Amino acid sequence: MRRRTPAVPGHPAPALDRTAGGTQPAGGPGPAAGDQPPAAGGSESRPAERDGTGAPGGARNGPILVLSYAHSGAGQVQEMLAAGTGLACTSSTGIVPLAATAAEAWHRVEGQTGTAMSRLAISTIRGLLTAQLAVILAGSGKSRWCELVTAPPGAADPFLQVFPQTGFVCVHRSCADVVRAGVQASPWGVYGPVLMPYFLSYPGNSVAALAAYWVSSTEQLLAFERANAGAAHRLRYEDVRAGPGQALAAVRAALGLGKAASDGAPPEPSGPDAAGPPAPGPAMPAEAIPEPLRERIGRLHGELGYPPPEWVMP
Repeated sequence: MRRRTPAVPGHPAPALDRTAGGTQPAGGPGPAAGDQPPAAGGSESRPAERDGTGAPGGARNGPILVLSYAHSGAGQVQEMLAAGTGLACTSSTGIVPLAATAAEAWHRVEGQTGTAMSRLAISTIRGLLTAQLAVILAGSGKSRWCELVTAPPGAADPFLQVFPQTGFVCVHRSCADVVRAGVQASPWGVYGPVLMPYFLSYPGNSVAALAAYWVSSTEQLLAFERANAGAAHRLRYEDVRAGPGQALAAVRAALGLGKAASDGAPPEPSGPDAAGPPAPGPAMPAEAIPEPLRERIGRLHGELGYPPPEWVMP
């Protein structure tokens, strides 16, 4: 089960690397990227080479971030991914947004532009996050951290600079199922800070607001996948729920998690980020969703391998 931790204060931390020289989160903290002490023979040891893969995101013991959006069912995917492993599952700890905020502060302090961080900034942020992550791992008795993140995927970029061995699992779900799940979760109207901007754009129209939220979230998640192809792994909620063992096999292997025990029944939804299969319902009403938005939904469905959406025409 995922362990929810207060966002601030008490932020938590990645997998502990119990090697000679102490206990610290795997994939960090230690020296900042580029600050590693020379290895025997005088050559420099790069973070991406520590697990022998030689590729960023290929580490077998680095932290794992499950990136998704509300009503996607990503909570269940995270639980099934972690079954039988040493993953300490959390959500909404605030650690990933904290890394982004700290990175922005360092950019202003140092007067830098762009997204790259200095060695000093990386080292300082890594020390801050490591202490929090160590608390999580010590409290859970696990050896590796796995966080469910529903913030915009771009917030994970600074975290990846701090912990370059981070692996990402991007969880998608069809637009119609997200809209149905959102309406069922808020039958009296869409609310909340994340969804409110979309509700303001489509006042009194929860279907369009949720569809617009799905479009925006999916486009951002796909852009993150393209920008981090070596570290990001795509999963569709529907595939995982239908056959966890088969759907998760490649991702578990890439992340060094081993094989799933079986294709047992998916866990029941728990927590506000979880989502079970929505009750069967009619196709989305076309008149509730503007045509430009319907076109974007159709394009994204095609990119994700979903069939074209079914629309109820007036």
